[in-house]
This record gives sequence, structure tokens and C-alpha cells, in this order.
Amino acid sequence: MLRRITSIFAKTTNLLFLLLFTFTGHTLRASEIEEIRIISTNDIHYYLRPLYYRHIDEVRPWGSQPRDGNYIAKAKIEGKIGGMAHVATAIEKLRSEKTGKSLVIDAGDTWHGSAFSLLDQGESMVKIMNTIGYDAMALGNWDFYYEEDHFLNLVEQCKFPVLAYNLVDKEWEEPVLEQYTVKQVGNLKVAIVGMTYPWTALTSAITGAARKYKFGIRENEAEVLIRQIRNEEDPDLVIFVSHGGYGLDQKFAKRVEGIDVIVSSHTHDEIFHPLVWNNTIIYQAGAHGKFVAKLDLRVKDKKVLDFDYQLVRINQNRIRAHPGVAKIIEQAYQPHQEKLEEIIGESKSMLYRRDYWQSTMGNLITAALQDSAKTDIAFFPAWRYGATILPGKITVGDVYDIVPTHGRIITYSMQGEQIKMLLENILGSFTDPDPYARVGGDMIRFAGLKIRYDLNRKLRDRIVSLQVEDQPIDFNKSYSIASVHTRFQNNPLFGATNIKDTGKIFVEELVQYIREHSPIVSEIDDRILSVR
Repeated sequence: MLRRITSIFAKTTNLLFLLLFTFTGHTLRASEIEEIRIISTNDIHYYLRPLYYRHIDEVRPWGSQPRDGNYIAKAKIEGKIGGMAHVATAIEKLRSEKTGKSLVIDAGDTWHGSAFSLLDQGESMVKIMNTIGYDAMALGNWDFYYEEDHFLNLVEQCKFPVLAYNLVDKEWEEPVLEQYTVKQVGNLKVAIVGMTYPWTALTSAITGAARKYKFGIRENEAEVLIRQIRNEEDPDLVIFVSHGGYGLDQKFAKRVEGIDVIVSSHTHDEIFHPLVWNNTIIYQAGAHGKFVAKLDLRVKDKKVLDFDYQLVRINQNRIRAHPGVAKIIEQAYQPHQEKLEEIIGESKSMLYRRDYWQSTMGNLITAALQDSAKTDIAFFPAWRYGATILPGKITVGDVYDIVPTHGRIITYSMQGEQIKMLLENILGSFTDPDPYARVGGDMIRFAGLKIRYDLNRKLRDRIVSLQVEDQPIDFNKSYSIASVHTRFQNNPLFGATNIKDTGKIFVEELVQYIREHSPIVSEIDDRILSVR
């Protein structure tokens, strides 16, 4: 009897199980492995057309090692790289390989940085991003360079969410934009959180919409937001799209729980092998559209099982131009073609911007600034973006790609002691081992000074010697200075006096300088050296 009852119970249980499985579908099935592809760009800086770009040297114990070898020879073989029409084709191909299982993301500093950003104020780039079909974007510091009304209009034009969890208004400290979005990608539910550059208010972008807002890292808010997303949305993945910089993003990942992937940007690093900290995958795709990043994930039970990653090189000789995007670019370019293509001189040197300590482009810029203002010293920010100009003809468009702003030359006076204090602060910030303390780009570009430094000395005491025009600096003497897009002359700590807005638009002065001093010869020299 007992055996019969047990048999009936077993059959009834099996029947109930079968019915429940039938009506609930996947509820009782073991979860399956799902795939997703994250396609990302960052720091394009409005370079709509292909460009030449010399990569920054790699630092080794035995000295700097060129990553390109002889870049002039390499450029003749390789041709130009980047260009949004070619980026669009690469993205289209990568997405077609994972139809319905891909996300296309941009990590900021996309709407500003070349001559085009002055000419059409970001409009063409937004059209291109809409045409490509981006799924989300986080803002970079330069994206705030436009005035607030225009900046918000650009956001409104986007057919994808523009995200920034750490951006709030100054009056109520309420979010200005969406903090996150949730996307269904195949069978995976994905939460995407945006993080704009925490120190935007300390950059050149402060002259635009940035002055209306508050930024910051806001770790606690991030942790609360992630817990809220995990509890309310129950996503399979949480992706952070961050314009924090590769060092900052690593520290952030170590300190904030619950992030599966950080798509990094701001520091223009080409990361060929992602890092993993605190179970968070972190990577970055260089800048200027030179690469598109592809990250393939296999996910099960809300955990990443493994990943496959690649930086896809955007070479105009190997990747065709996307017809629709190419049309948008040509429409943007055509009204300005005559002005941009005007030849104003030539260069005997390769002019490049990116390097840690000095660059031929930076030396040209500060020479032109010092010449225009007739000062003892000239300072210009170490912006990371900028196309390389090969030896040969220089056009107006080349110059506006170097300085795509209407920044005016400011002159002022500063005591020798304050100049040393200023340079110690800049040097300390640039080399600070704490990534949360690093603000801005590389070492400030300057003319009229010679600096000898020792990074083994304590912070704020690393300058071993300082000269002005080959003479030891006199701490009690007042020196004249010219700068563009700097703010330290307004900081009472450095005691600047006789502050004057000259009204001179620097990019126009740079064009005139090249006209008058062509052919240009700008080389790396001994203006800044390590004593060890």
C-alpha cells in the first residue's frame, strides 16, 4: 500500500513539474551562457576626417622609446588613420557580426577638438553619431566647452541617452542629465551608467557650460546608485562609461563594488590588454578615432565568465568610407573649404602635440605666444588632442586643428618665487602617484624658462633649478607672462598682478606667426630635463 501511495505521489509531482515548466518557460531551466559585444569609441575630438598621428613615446628604464620608429616614413606607408566615415564602417561591420547582441558606446570628448568644432559647433558630430546608431554616451570635459543653451541643444538632438551620474546643477545639486539607462541586448538586461570628467571645472572647458554645473568623483553616490540599479532593475551587467582617465578609473574600480565593465577615456591610452580590478574589466581605445574597441563577453547568472578583446585599427586605406557619414562630413566641410585649405606656410619639422614633457607643437605654440605678447615667459595648456602635421605645407585648417578655440591672450606679472610655486604645483599634479589628484593633461607647455627637476625629491620641492632666459630666476623680481586658456593667474595663491586681456585671439596670432616665420623649425630642446 505504501509503495502504491509513493508511486502515485511521484507521478503527481512529475505531472505538476511538467505543467509548471510548460507554463513558465525558462523559469525552471538552468540559465544559459549569453553573449554580448560592447563596441566603443572615445576622445574623437571632432576629427571628422582622417589624420596623421604620431604616438606618444613609451617610457622605459633606459629612456623613451618611439612607438612608431620614424613616423614620417611610417605615415607614407600607412597613410592617414581615423575619420568618422571609416569609424562608421568599422562599427557597422562589428555590429553585423553580433546582430542583436551589440552595444555601441562613446565615452566623451567627442563634440569638440578640431577646426570643425568651431565651424559647426558640434552639430555634424551629433548627426554622425545618430546615423551610426550609438546606444549611449558619457560626456567628456571638452563637450562642455559650448555655451549652456547650445550644449543642452546638442544633448536634445541625440537619438541616444547622454549620461552623467556625477553632473549636478549648482543651485539644487540635482542631476542635469540621465544618470543611467537600461538596455535589453539579446537575452541580457544591461545597465549603463555615465561618468563625466570629475575635474571639468578646473579645465579649459570652464569657459562654457561647465561653469553652470558641479562635478566631482562622487564615490558614495555611485555606490548608492549601483545598489539601486541592482535592486530595482536586476540587470545581468552593469557597465560604467567613464571619462575619468585610465588611472582614475582603476582606482574607482577598486573602491566601488558592483561594476562589471568600465569603458574608460580622457587620457587617450591605447589599451591592447584590459585590466581587471575588483572583478571589473577596464580598457580604453586611444583617441582621435584611431581605434574602435571591441569587447566580447560571455555571461551566465549575472557573472562574466570570460572575454575576448580587440582594438580595431581604423586605416583609411583598408576600411572603406561609410557613404551616409561621408556625405554629412562633406556637407559640413564644403562651406569652409576655401578658408581651411589656404596655405599659410610650411614646416621643416614634424609638428606633434602629445608627449609628457614637451612637444614640437607645444614649442611652436609657446614661441608664437611669447612673440605676440612680447613677454618674458609664455604658458599654454598641455592639451592631449591634436593632429600631427608632417613636414611640408601648413594650412589654416591645420592651425585650427591645433587650437580650435577663440581663446584670447592674457598677460600678467608674477614674482619669481610665485612662478616657482606655480610650476611645483603643476609638476606635482601632473606626476602625483594618486590618480584622483592628477588634474589636466601633461606638463604645461612653456617658453622663456629652463627647468631641471628630480621626481625622487618630495612633492612641491622637485625643481632643482629654474632659469628665465638663461639666467637663474630671481625670486624677488617680477616677470611678465602671457598665457591662453589658463586660470592660475586668477588664483590669489600665485599673486599675479597687472592682469590684462589683450583682446588678441591666439589662434589668429598663431596663423600670423606661421606666415611671418615660415619655414617653421620646431625641435625638442633642453628647456625641461630630469637631473637623474
